[in-house]
Amino acid sequence: MKRILVASVILIGVVIAGSCDKVKNPYPKTTSTTLDWSLYPGGDSTAYVNAGLWPTFTANTNTLRNVMIEDFTGHKCVNCPLATANMEQLIATNPTRIFGVAIHSSANGLGAFQEVDAEFPEELFCDEGLTIGAFFGTIPGSDFIGNPRFCVNRVIANSQYTTNAGSAISNKTTTCLASALKVNIQAASNYFASTRGLFLHTEVDKIDQTLTADLGLVVYVVEDSLIAPQIVPTSLDPDGKDDAYIHREIMRGCIDGKAFGRTLGAADLNANGKYYVNYSYKVPTELEIDNMHLVIYVYDKVTMEVYQVIEHEI
Repeated sequence: MKRILVASVILIGVVIAGSCDKVKNPYPKTTSTTLDWSLYPGGDSTAYVNAGLWPTFTANTNTLRNVMIEDFTGHKCVNCPLATANMEQLIATNPTRIFGVAIHSSANGLGAFQEVDAEFPEELFCDEGLTIGAFFGTIPGSDFIGNPRFCVNRVIANSQYTTNAGSAISNKTTTCLASALKVNIQAASNYFASTRGLFLHTEVDKIDQTLTADLGLVVYVVEDSLIAPQIVPTSLDPDGKDDAYIHREIMRGCIDGKAFGRTLGAADLNANGKYYVNYSYKVPTELEIDNMHLVIYVYDKVTMEVYQVIEHEI
């Protein structure tokens, strides 16, 4: 597989405004998002709206906080497969509220564990993932000095964002699942095979009005699974390498090319008090639409804590 460089949202000059399209208020008036309508084979924004493709979100009745586990891993990391398996067992206890993402990065970004060569030809890392790994690995005092390592909603315990201890991961997850919901997220999408164009529409509702820090919105593009070589313990394979290893939930980038996403601001805020952000994205040919999904989350720009995350199937 070629290296997957996930392109940023293509912002090509069509400002979403009802007056130009002669459609009465088809979009939130204050939205600042621009979309690439060449990815919609049916025409322009007016045609998109008239076709009933622009969503109208109903009241979000969700009251539960979900959990994102970021697994910093590598295909040449011998300890990573068992750590990932433990994470997958934890996710299996509550798969509708716990979501895993495999980020192929070391503490300084690209390291020996992620490099490709003749034996390990699949490039599993992405630029945004390397940026995120390096961020958490280079925080002063960080214990993230090697793989595997995990963030759980990026909450801090014992002065650390990351951990490699199974009990600590489980404890953080349990605490987050039981905590109060502060932000809700909804999403809707449309995909057009002829252009490989994906349109994503998101709604963010800040339930806890005591939150004063800026909120960030991030959308991960995730490949469901891929068979590729992985170094494994000899207890799993006598040769210490599994050529048919199933890599799961592989982060392939961010939908807008930004590792830490978009800061929600006044331009995204609708009169109903909710934020609306829309994306257009051309799915790379290296990805299969039926073997990918999106992970959408909102986090505190000061503490980095993830307040809510959802998994969105396309």
